[in-house]
Amino acid sequence: MTYLSGLLAVMAIAMMATLVLLAVRRDRDLRRNAPASVVAGRARAASLEAQPEGGPKPPSAVR
Repeated sequence: MTYLSGLLAVMAIAMMATLVLLAVRRDRDLRRNAPASVVAGRARAASLEAQPEGGPKPPSAVR
């Protein structure tokens, strides 16, 4: 019974690692194939964050 429990634990760890790997690969593919408008929007948002403190600030999001 101990061997069976150990084998089940190893299989569970392997399955979780596989799911994480697949999720990371899917996320990378989605980012790589994103439309140009999404990429441009992210670049614009990054440049707004890099502005000095004297510049206009976007309103903060309320959660």
